Amino acid sequence: MSHSERGQSEVIGVVLLLAITIGAVGVTVATGSAALGLVTDEARSASVENGMSQLSSQSSLVALGETDARQFDLGSVDGGELRLDESAGRVEVRIENETETTTTYNGSIGTLEYVGDRRTVAMQGGGVWATEGGRGRMISPPEYHYRGETLTFPIVRLTGTESSPASGTGVVRRTEGGPDGVTETENPLRNGTVVVEVQSEYYEGWYDFFTQRADGTVTKDDANRTTTARLVVPEEVSFDRTLAVSKTDGYSHSGKKENELSEGDYVEGERFPSPESLIADQIAAAEGDNDNGTESCVVASGFDGCETTGSGAVGSGVYYFGGDADVTGDLTFNTTDGDVVVAVDGDFDIGENDVTVEDGTNNVTYYINGSLDMQGDPTVSVDSASRNVFYVNEGFLDGSGGDGSPTLEGVVYAPNADVETNGNPTLRGAFITNSLSTKGNAKVEYDESLKGQEIRITGGSGQNPITYLHVSENVVEVDFDR
Repeated sequence: MSHSERGQSEVIGVVLLLAITIGAVGVTVATGSAALGLVTDEARSASVENGMSQLSSQSSLVALGETDARQFDLGSVDGGELRLDESAGRVEVRIENETETTTTYNGSIGTLEYVGDRRTVAMQGGGVWATEGGRGRMISPPEYHYRGETLTFPIVRLTGTESSPASGTGVVRRTEGGPDGVTETENPLRNGTVVVEVQSEYYEGWYDFFTQRADGTVTKDDANRTTTARLVVPEEVSFDRTLAVSKTDGYSHSGKKENELSEGDYVEGERFPSPESLIADQIAAAEGDNDNGTESCVVASGFDGCETTGSGAVGSGVYYFGGDADVTGDLTFNTTDGDVVVAVDGDFDIGENDVTVEDGTNNVTYYINGSLDMQGDPTVSVDSASRNVFYVNEGFLDGSGGDGSPTLEGVVYAPNADVETNGNPTLRGAFITNSLSTKGNAKVEYDESLKGQEIRITGGSGQNPITYLHVSENVVEVDFDR
């Protein structure tokens, strides 16, 4: 190799080394700058999150009238953009039933946002929320309180004159809301479902809040960016007459004239809620916790020979049957120590056996997911019909024979049952069915002890009950320093 070629190689080597060094430095600087930018954005967002949480607490104090005004400081907002949008986010509260919908509140609630490079932090509805990677989450909860059977929802609505404030400091103060903000609700609620619907960019955070902390049946609609929570209003059903049927012209009698109910003894065409959810809930509870093991005559198929075992009576407790259940031999319930609950996930057939509730003050309640049947001449007796209650999801006496004279004393709530009696049954107490047709010497008689008595039909699992609803609109003005 000549001296000139060797010299050229050395120069090229130096140039390549310099190029590699410069490239490495460039990559290092770029990577470091990106990492530094990420760390800086995270730090700023975290600082604003903390500031927003403090502002949310201060706004709630102002909104609920505990103070007139409060100063706030969101921290450094130089790395992002503050935005106050009075129209962002919407809440609707309504009460739905089969015949009408009553809207208690429907309006925008306003949103204050800090938009960073990678994360957006917002205050809305008294809560603090964030979005990152396309999904919303909750940082601190809104003003929404469901305790017992009472929902209190003081809606915090944000207003302000600065839509793009440059400063993160200012004063939050209470202002008067519009005259038509909230429609007063008459408490206690009587029936239907309370629906709370939130449309928001942070709907996923609202969804998490409702599912984790607020109870109720909760759904979300990704397309409309909406979360909806539902709470069921329990219905009170009174027994101030012998018979109530849901069908128009649902009662008929073709037997002895003196056994026909007079017009004041029954009502037709009344709507009654299905007991299906209530029965399912009670069956699920009984399956998980029952007293089957305390009574040897309680077997998988029902009550078998209880009059000949132990004391001859089944004591207080919860008894669960995972399918159809029968009574074999006469059955006595002793309620001295408390109530008796019988939960049957199928049909319950008393057969030709007597069932007696001994004198006392406690009750026997049946939750039957199928039908209630009797054959022959059995007697289901109790000193007061109010102490013997049957919730029946399907039929009543539809499997009974045609030549018997069964007697049943109690309350039967079977609004899905179309009852056509065979033989000569005596039904004493109060009865709710879809329809009732009697003939022959069949009798339906009222028990006066039921005057003023009510039963409560609630939702099942996941259908949380609500009796009292308190909604208010609380307007807060966010006034930023110039």
